[in-house]
Amino acid sequence: MNHARYSPAELACALGLFPPTEEQAAVIAAPPGPLVVIAGAGAGKTETMAARVVWLIANGYAEPGQVLGLTFTRKAAGQLLRRVRSRLARLAGLEPGAAACESAGTPVVSTYHAFAGSLLRDYGLLLPVEPDTSLLTETELWQLAFEVVNGYRGELRTQKTPAAVTAMVLRLWGQLAEHLVDTGQLRDTHVELERLVHTLPPGPYQRDRAPSQWLLRMLATQNERAELVPLLDALLERMRAEKVMDFGLQMASAARLAASFPQVGRELRNQFRVVLLDEYQDTGHSQRVALSSLFGGGVDDGLALTAVGDPIQSIYGWRGASATNLPRFTTDFLSPTAHQRRSWSYGPVGVTRRERCTWQTPFPRRRAGDRSRCVHCGHARTPRRDRSLRTAPRCAGRT
Repeated sequence: MNHARYSPAELACALGLFPPTEEQAAVIAAPPGPLVVIAGAGAGKTETMAARVVWLIANGYAEPGQVLGLTFTRKAAGQLLRRVRSRLARLAGLEPGAAACESAGTPVVSTYHAFAGSLLRDYGLLLPVEPDTSLLTETELWQLAFEVVNGYRGELRTQKTPAAVTAMVLRLWGQLAEHLVDTGQLRDTHVELERLVHTLPPGPYQRDRAPSQWLLRMLATQNERAELVPLLDALLERMRAEKVMDFGLQMASAARLAASFPQVGRELRNQFRVVLLDEYQDTGHSQRVALSSLFGGGVDDGLALTAVGDPIQSIYGWRGASATNLPRFTTDFLSPTAHQRRSWSYGPVGVTRRERCTWQTPFPRRRAGDRSRCVHCGHARTPRRDRSLRTAPRCAGRT
Protein backbone atom coordinates (compact mmCIF):
# COMPACT_ATOMS: atom_id res chain seq x y z
CA MET A 1 0.00 0.00 0.00
CA ASN A 2 1.38 3.42 -0.96
CA HIS A 3 2.00 6.02 1.72
CA ALA A 4 1.60 9.66 0.79
CA ARG A 5 4.88 11.53 0.49
CA TYR A 6 3.28 14.91 -0.03
CA SER A 7 0.27 16.52 1.55
CA PRO A 8 -2.13 18.65 -0.51
CA ALA A 9 -0.83 21.80 1.19
CA GLU A 10 2.80 20.89 0.44
CA LEU A 11 2.02 20.26 -3.22
CA ALA A 12 0.10 23.51 -3.54
CA CYS A 13 2.98 25.41 -1.98
CA ALA A 14 5.55 23.75 -4.25
CA LEU A 15 3.46 24.46 -7.35
CA GLY A 16 2.80 28.07 -6.40
CA LEU A 17 -0.93 27.57 -5.94
CA PHE A 18 -3.37 28.66 -3.28
CA PRO A 19 -3.52 26.16 -0.41
CA PRO A 20 -6.69 24.07 -0.25
CA THR A 21 -9.23 24.46 2.50
CA GLU A 22 -9.57 21.77 5.15
CA GLU A 23 -12.55 20.23 3.35
CA GLN A 24 -10.80 20.30 -0.03
CA ALA A 25 -7.63 18.77 1.42
CA ALA A 26 -9.66 15.87 2.85
CA VAL A 27 -11.00 15.13 -0.63
CA ILE A 28 -7.66 15.61 -2.40
CA ALA A 29 -5.81 13.24 -0.05
CA ALA A 30 -8.51 10.57 0.23
CA PRO A 31 -7.04 7.10 -0.38
CA PRO A 32 -7.91 5.26 -3.60
CA GLY A 33 -11.40 3.86 -3.72
CA PRO A 34 -14.88 5.16 -4.53
CA LEU A 35 -15.43 8.73 -3.35
CA VAL A 36 -18.40 11.05 -3.87
CA VAL A 37 -18.06 14.78 -3.31
CA ILE A 38 -21.15 16.92 -2.93
CA ALA A 39 -20.30 20.61 -3.09
CA GLY A 40 -22.20 23.70 -4.09
CA ALA A 41 -21.47 26.35 -6.69
CA GLY A 42 -18.25 28.27 -6.05
CA ALA A 43 -16.80 25.61 -3.76
CA GLY A 44 -13.86 24.94 -6.10
CA LYS A 45 -14.91 21.54 -7.44
CA THR A 46 -12.86 21.73 -10.64
CA GLU A 47 -9.79 22.96 -8.78
CA THR A 48 -10.16 20.18 -6.24
CA MET A 49 -10.48 17.52 -8.95
CA ALA A 50 -7.33 18.76 -10.67
CA ALA A 51 -5.48 18.86 -7.36
CA ARG A 52 -6.56 15.31 -6.56
CA VAL A 53 -5.17 14.04 -9.85
CA VAL A 54 -1.83 15.74 -9.18
CA TRP A 55 -1.74 14.44 -5.61
CA LEU A 56 -2.38 10.84 -6.72
CA ILE A 57 0.30 11.04 -9.40
CA ALA A 58 2.86 12.76 -7.16
CA ASN A 59 2.39 10.10 -4.50
CA GLY A 60 2.79 7.21 -6.93
CA TYR A 61 -0.78 5.94 -7.06
CA ALA A 62 -1.02 6.35 -10.84
CA GLU A 63 0.72 7.69 -13.93
CA PRO A 64 -0.61 10.56 -16.05
CA GLY A 65 -1.72 8.20 -18.81
CA GLN A 66 -3.86 6.27 -16.32
CA VAL A 67 -6.18 9.21 -15.62
CA LEU A 68 -9.69 9.41 -17.11
CA GLY A 69 -11.89 12.46 -16.61
CA LEU A 70 -15.49 12.70 -17.82
CA THR A 71 -17.75 15.73 -17.92
CA PHE A 72 -20.69 17.00 -19.98
CA THR A 73 -19.30 19.74 -22.22
CA ARG A 74 -16.18 20.05 -24.31
CA LYS A 75 -15.49 23.40 -22.68
CA ALA A 76 -15.49 21.88 -19.18
CA ALA A 77 -13.35 18.97 -20.40
CA GLY A 78 -10.85 21.39 -21.89
CA GLN A 79 -10.66 23.44 -18.71
CA LEU A 80 -10.06 20.40 -16.53
CA LEU A 81 -7.44 19.00 -18.91
CA ARG A 82 -5.56 22.32 -19.05
CA ARG A 83 -5.46 22.56 -15.27
CA VAL A 84 -4.19 19.02 -14.86
CA ARG A 85 -1.57 19.37 -17.60
CA SER A 86 -0.23 22.67 -16.29
CA ARG A 87 0.15 21.26 -12.78
CA LEU A 88 1.80 18.08 -14.02
CA ALA A 89 4.22 20.17 -16.08
CA ARG A 90 5.17 22.13 -12.96
CA LEU A 91 5.49 18.91 -10.99
CA ALA A 92 7.85 17.45 -13.60
CA GLY A 93 10.15 20.46 -13.19
CA LEU A 94 10.29 20.30 -9.41
CA GLU A 95 11.31 16.74 -8.65
CA PRO A 96 14.03 14.81 -10.56
CA GLY A 97 12.02 11.60 -10.63
CA ALA A 98 8.88 13.39 -11.71
CA ALA A 99 10.27 14.13 -15.15
CA ALA A 100 9.25 10.62 -16.11
CA CYS A 101 5.66 11.87 -15.99
CA GLU A 102 6.13 13.44 -19.40
CA SER A 103 6.86 10.04 -20.96
CA ALA A 104 4.09 8.25 -19.06
CA GLY A 105 1.28 9.43 -21.29
CA THR A 106 -1.23 12.21 -20.83
CA PRO A 107 -4.57 12.21 -19.01
CA VAL A 108 -7.70 11.50 -21.03
CA VAL A 109 -10.50 14.02 -20.42
CA SER A 110 -13.62 13.94 -22.57
CA THR A 111 -17.38 14.23 -22.48
CA TYR A 112 -19.57 11.33 -21.40
CA HIS A 113 -20.90 10.92 -24.93
CA ALA A 114 -17.42 11.00 -26.47
CA PHE A 115 -16.37 8.29 -24.02
CA ALA A 116 -19.41 6.20 -25.01
CA GLY A 117 -18.42 6.65 -28.66
CA SER A 118 -14.89 5.42 -27.97
CA LEU A 119 -16.30 2.37 -26.19
CA LEU A 120 -18.39 1.45 -29.20
CA ARG A 121 -15.49 1.98 -31.60
CA ASP A 122 -13.23 -0.30 -29.57
CA TYR A 123 -15.69 -2.94 -28.39
CA GLY A 124 -18.91 -2.36 -30.33
CA LEU A 125 -18.61 -5.54 -32.40
CA LEU A 126 -19.49 -7.50 -29.25
CA LEU A 127 -23.11 -6.19 -29.44
CA PRO A 128 -22.70 -5.90 -32.49
CA VAL A 129 -22.32 -2.24 -33.46
CA GLU A 130 -20.20 -1.40 -36.48
CA PRO A 131 -17.09 0.64 -35.53
CA ASP A 132 -17.67 3.04 -38.43
CA THR A 133 -21.18 3.98 -37.27
CA SER A 134 -21.63 7.75 -37.47
CA LEU A 135 -23.63 10.11 -35.27
CA LEU A 136 -26.72 11.97 -36.41
CA THR A 137 -27.40 15.58 -35.54
CA GLU A 138 -30.85 16.50 -34.21
CA THR A 139 -31.84 17.78 -37.65
CA GLU A 140 -30.64 14.64 -39.40
CA LEU A 141 -32.46 12.47 -36.86
CA TRP A 142 -35.68 14.40 -37.44
CA GLN A 143 -35.37 14.04 -41.20
CA LEU A 144 -34.76 10.31 -40.93
CA ALA A 145 -37.70 9.79 -38.57
CA PHE A 146 -39.95 11.92 -40.79
CA GLU A 147 -39.06 9.74 -43.79
CA VAL A 148 -39.87 6.61 -41.77
CA VAL A 149 -43.26 8.03 -40.74
CA ASN A 150 -44.16 9.08 -44.29
CA GLY A 151 -43.04 5.75 -45.71
CA TYR A 152 -44.96 3.63 -43.20
CA ARG A 153 -47.61 1.51 -44.93
CA GLY A 154 -49.32 0.14 -41.86
CA GLU A 155 -52.41 1.52 -40.16
CA LEU A 156 -52.13 4.29 -37.58
CA ARG A 157 -55.26 5.14 -35.62
CA THR A 158 -54.53 8.83 -35.27
CA GLN A 159 -55.62 12.10 -36.80
CA LYS A 160 -52.27 13.79 -36.19
CA THR A 161 -50.11 15.14 -39.00
CA PRO A 162 -46.91 13.32 -40.03
CA ALA A 163 -44.87 16.06 -38.34
CA ALA A 164 -46.77 15.58 -35.07
CA VAL A 165 -46.36 11.81 -35.28
CA THR A 166 -42.64 12.29 -35.92
CA ALA A 167 -42.36 14.39 -32.77
CA MET A 168 -44.14 11.67 -30.79
CA VAL A 169 -41.85 9.00 -32.22
CA LEU A 170 -38.69 10.91 -31.34
CA ARG A 171 -39.92 11.73 -27.83
CA LEU A 172 -40.69 8.08 -27.12
CA TRP A 173 -37.47 7.00 -28.84
CA GLY A 174 -35.41 9.16 -26.48
CA GLN A 175 -37.26 7.95 -23.38
CA LEU A 176 -36.78 4.30 -24.27
CA ALA A 177 -33.08 4.79 -24.99
CA GLU A 178 -32.46 6.69 -21.75
CA HIS A 179 -34.13 4.01 -19.63
CA LEU A 180 -32.71 1.04 -21.61
CA VAL A 181 -36.15 -0.23 -22.61
CA ASP A 182 -36.68 -1.87 -26.01
CA THR A 183 -39.90 -2.02 -28.01
CA GLY A 184 -40.53 -5.62 -27.01
CA GLN A 185 -40.60 -4.64 -23.35
CA LEU A 186 -42.88 -1.71 -24.16
CA ARG A 187 -45.30 -3.96 -26.02
CA ASP A 188 -45.36 -6.56 -23.23
CA THR A 189 -45.92 -3.89 -20.60
CA HIS A 190 -48.84 -2.49 -22.58
CA VAL A 191 -50.50 -5.90 -22.85
CA GLU A 192 -50.06 -6.55 -19.12
CA LEU A 193 -51.34 -3.10 -18.15
CA GLU A 194 -54.42 -3.51 -20.30
CA ARG A 195 -55.13 -6.89 -18.74
CA LEU A 196 -54.77 -5.55 -15.20
CA VAL A 197 -56.96 -2.50 -15.81
CA HIS A 198 -59.85 -4.62 -17.07
CA THR A 199 -59.53 -7.67 -14.82
CA LEU A 200 -58.47 -6.51 -11.35
CA PRO A 201 -61.37 -6.44 -8.86
CA PRO A 202 -62.38 -3.09 -7.36
CA GLY A 203 -61.10 -1.99 -3.98
CA PRO A 204 -63.16 -2.46 -0.80
CA TYR A 205 -64.19 1.22 -0.68
CA GLN A 206 -64.52 1.77 -4.43
CA ARG A 207 -68.08 2.67 -5.43
CA ASP A 208 -67.66 2.51 -9.18
CA ARG A 209 -66.93 -1.01 -10.38
CA ALA A 210 -65.47 0.22 -13.66
CA PRO A 211 -61.85 1.40 -13.99
CA SER A 212 -61.27 4.95 -12.80
CA GLN A 213 -60.84 7.82 -15.23
CA TRP A 214 -57.22 8.12 -14.18
CA LEU A 215 -56.54 4.51 -15.12
CA LEU A 216 -58.35 4.92 -18.42
CA ARG A 217 -56.29 8.01 -19.28
CA MET A 218 -53.10 6.14 -18.45
CA LEU A 219 -54.21 3.22 -20.61
CA ALA A 220 -55.04 5.60 -23.47
CA THR A 221 -51.53 7.05 -23.27
CA GLN A 222 -50.07 3.56 -23.31
CA ASN A 223 -52.25 2.64 -26.29
CA GLU A 224 -50.89 5.65 -28.13
CA ARG A 225 -47.35 4.54 -27.38
CA ALA A 226 -48.06 0.99 -28.50
CA GLU A 227 -49.28 2.37 -31.83
CA LEU A 228 -45.80 3.82 -32.38
CA VAL A 229 -43.92 0.56 -31.81
CA PRO A 230 -43.83 -0.42 -35.53
CA LEU A 231 -42.47 3.04 -36.36
CA LEU A 232 -39.78 2.73 -33.69
CA ASP A 233 -38.77 -0.67 -35.04
CA ALA A 234 -38.65 0.73 -38.58
CA LEU A 235 -36.51 3.66 -37.41
CA LEU A 236 -34.06 1.32 -35.70
CA GLU A 237 -33.79 -0.88 -38.79
CA ARG A 238 -33.18 2.18 -40.94
CA MET A 239 -30.40 3.34 -38.62
CA ARG A 240 -28.73 -0.04 -38.69
CA ALA A 241 -28.93 -0.21 -42.47
CA GLU A 242 -27.36 3.24 -42.84
CA LYS A 243 -24.86 2.69 -39.98
CA VAL A 244 -25.97 5.75 -38.04
CA MET A 245 -27.21 6.42 -34.50
CA ASP A 246 -28.18 9.36 -32.33
CA PHE A 247 -26.71 10.34 -28.96
CA GLY A 248 -29.40 8.50 -27.01
CA LEU A 249 -28.87 5.23 -28.85
CA GLN A 250 -25.11 5.67 -28.53
CA MET A 251 -25.26 5.94 -24.73
CA ALA A 252 -27.80 3.12 -24.45
CA SER A 253 -25.59 0.86 -26.58
CA ALA A 254 -22.56 1.70 -24.43
CA ALA A 255 -24.54 0.86 -21.28
CA ARG A 256 -25.67 -2.49 -22.69
CA LEU A 257 -22.12 -3.22 -23.79
CA ALA A 258 -20.68 -2.45 -20.35
CA ALA A 259 -23.38 -4.42 -18.52
CA SER A 260 -23.26 -7.48 -20.81
CA PHE A 261 -19.50 -7.92 -21.27
CA PRO A 262 -17.48 -7.73 -18.00
CA GLN A 263 -14.20 -8.05 -19.88
CA VAL A 264 -14.66 -4.50 -21.17
CA GLY A 265 -14.69 -3.17 -17.61
CA ARG A 266 -11.64 -5.23 -16.67
CA GLU A 267 -9.63 -3.81 -19.55
CA LEU A 268 -10.64 -0.24 -18.77
CA ARG A 269 -9.84 -0.62 -15.07
CA ASN A 270 -6.40 -1.89 -16.03
CA GLN A 271 -5.96 1.08 -18.34
CA PHE A 272 -7.28 3.80 -16.01
CA ARG A 273 -6.44 3.88 -12.30
CA VAL A 274 -7.87 7.35 -11.65
CA VAL A 275 -11.43 8.16 -12.81
CA LEU A 276 -13.13 11.54 -12.32
CA LEU A 277 -16.88 11.88 -12.91
CA ASP A 278 -17.84 15.55 -13.07
CA GLU A 279 -21.40 16.90 -12.68
CA TYR A 280 -22.57 13.47 -11.62
CA GLN A 281 -26.00 14.80 -10.65
CA ASP A 282 -26.76 15.33 -14.36
CA THR A 283 -26.07 11.75 -15.42
CA GLY A 284 -29.03 9.68 -16.56
CA HIS A 285 -29.98 6.07 -16.05
CA SER A 286 -28.08 4.75 -19.07
CA GLN A 287 -24.93 6.63 -18.05
CA ARG A 288 -25.24 5.35 -14.50
CA VAL A 289 -25.53 1.76 -15.75
CA ALA A 290 -22.52 2.18 -18.04
CA LEU A 291 -20.27 3.76 -15.42
CA SER A 292 -21.22 1.44 -12.56
CA SER A 293 -20.75 -1.61 -14.80
CA LEU A 294 -17.32 -0.45 -15.92
CA PHE A 295 -15.90 0.95 -12.69
CA GLY A 296 -18.22 -0.17 -9.87
CA GLY A 297 -19.28 -3.39 -8.25
CA GLY A 298 -16.64 -3.29 -5.52
CA VAL A 299 -14.18 -5.42 -7.50
CA ASP A 300 -11.20 -3.03 -7.51
CA ASP A 301 -10.57 -1.04 -4.34
CA GLY A 302 -7.33 0.36 -5.76
CA LEU A 303 -9.22 2.32 -8.39
CA ALA A 304 -9.38 5.98 -7.38
CA LEU A 305 -12.86 6.89 -8.59
CA THR A 306 -14.18 10.32 -7.64
CA ALA A 307 -17.65 11.61 -8.49
CA VAL A 308 -18.44 15.29 -7.99
CA GLY A 309 -21.89 16.82 -8.04
CA ASP A 310 -24.51 19.06 -6.51
CA PRO A 311 -28.18 17.98 -6.64
CA ILE A 312 -29.29 21.60 -6.37
CA GLN A 313 -27.57 22.31 -9.70
CA SER A 314 -29.20 19.45 -11.62
CA ILE A 315 -30.39 21.04 -14.89
CA TYR A 316 -30.86 18.12 -17.28
CA GLY A 317 -33.93 16.44 -15.79
CA TRP A 318 -35.82 17.18 -19.00
CA ARG A 319 -33.56 14.77 -20.88
CA GLY A 320 -33.55 11.96 -18.33
CA ALA A 321 -30.94 13.08 -15.80
CA SER A 322 -31.62 11.81 -12.30
CA ALA A 323 -30.34 13.52 -9.16
CA THR A 324 -30.95 10.21 -7.36
CA ASN A 325 -27.75 8.95 -8.99
CA LEU A 326 -25.82 10.77 -6.24
CA PRO A 327 -27.31 8.85 -3.28
CA ARG A 328 -27.19 5.65 -5.36
CA PHE A 329 -23.44 6.10 -5.78
CA THR A 330 -22.75 4.28 -2.52
CA THR A 331 -24.48 1.13 -3.76
CA ASP A 332 -23.32 1.37 -7.38
CA PHE A 333 -19.66 1.81 -6.42
CA LEU A 334 -19.09 -0.40 -3.40
CA SER A 335 -15.73 -0.60 -1.69
CA PRO A 336 -14.41 -4.06 -0.69
CA THR A 337 -12.70 -2.46 2.32
CA ALA A 338 -14.60 0.34 4.00
CA HIS A 339 -12.76 3.66 4.06
CA GLN A 340 -13.98 6.83 5.61
CA ARG A 341 -15.27 9.36 3.13
CA ARG A 342 -15.77 13.06 3.62
CA SER A 343 -17.84 15.51 1.65
CA TRP A 344 -18.78 19.13 2.04
CA SER A 345 -21.40 21.48 0.73
CA TYR A 346 -21.33 25.24 0.44
CA GLY A 347 -24.85 26.56 0.11
CA PRO A 348 -25.60 30.02 -1.25
CA VAL A 349 -26.79 32.79 1.01
CA GLY A 350 -30.36 32.21 2.16
CA VAL A 351 -30.36 28.45 1.72
CA THR A 352 -31.69 26.65 4.76
CA ARG A 353 -29.63 24.12 6.63
CA ARG A 354 -31.93 21.32 5.53
CA GLU A 355 -31.50 22.28 1.87
CA ARG A 356 -27.72 22.47 2.30
CA CYS A 357 -27.46 19.12 4.02
CA THR A 358 -25.58 16.43 2.12
CA TRP A 359 -26.65 12.82 2.34
CA GLN A 360 -24.25 9.93 2.48
CA THR A 361 -24.52 6.25 3.19
CA PRO A 362 -21.67 3.96 4.25
CA PHE A 363 -19.12 2.23 1.99
CA PRO A 364 -20.47 -0.45 2.12
CA ARG A 365 -23.66 -0.16 4.14
CA ARG A 366 -23.25 0.65 7.79
CA ARG A 367 -23.77 -2.09 10.32
CA ALA A 368 -25.40 -1.48 13.68
CA GLY A 369 -22.90 0.05 16.10
CA ASP A 370 -20.11 0.21 13.51
CA ARG A 371 -18.92 3.80 13.52
CA SER A 372 -15.81 3.08 11.48
CA ARG A 373 -17.96 2.77 8.36
CA CYS A 374 -19.67 6.11 8.81
CA VAL A 375 -19.15 8.89 6.31
CA HIS A 376 -18.17 12.23 7.80
CA CYS A 377 -19.85 15.26 6.29
CA GLY A 378 -18.97 18.88 6.86
CA HIS A 379 -20.49 22.26 6.09
CA ALA A 380 -18.94 25.68 5.82
CA ARG A 381 -20.05 27.70 8.81
CA THR A 382 -20.62 30.69 6.58
CA PRO A 383 -21.00 30.90 2.79
CA ARG A 384 -17.98 33.22 2.70
CA ARG A 385 -15.65 30.29 3.21
CA ASP A 386 -16.30 29.16 -0.34
CA ARG A 387 -14.09 32.06 -1.45
CA SER A 388 -11.10 30.96 0.62
CA LEU A 389 -9.53 29.24 -2.39
CA ARG A 390 -9.30 32.53 -4.26
CA THR A 391 -8.39 34.80 -1.35
CA ALA A 392 -5.94 32.69 0.64
CA PRO A 393 -2.35 34.03 0.54
CA ARG A 394 0.29 32.18 -1.40
CA CYS A 395 3.08 30.37 0.39
CA ALA A 396 6.01 32.47 1.47
CA GLY A 397 8.70 32.66 -1.13
CA ARG A 398 6.38 31.86 -4.03
CA THR A 399 5.01 34.37 -6.51
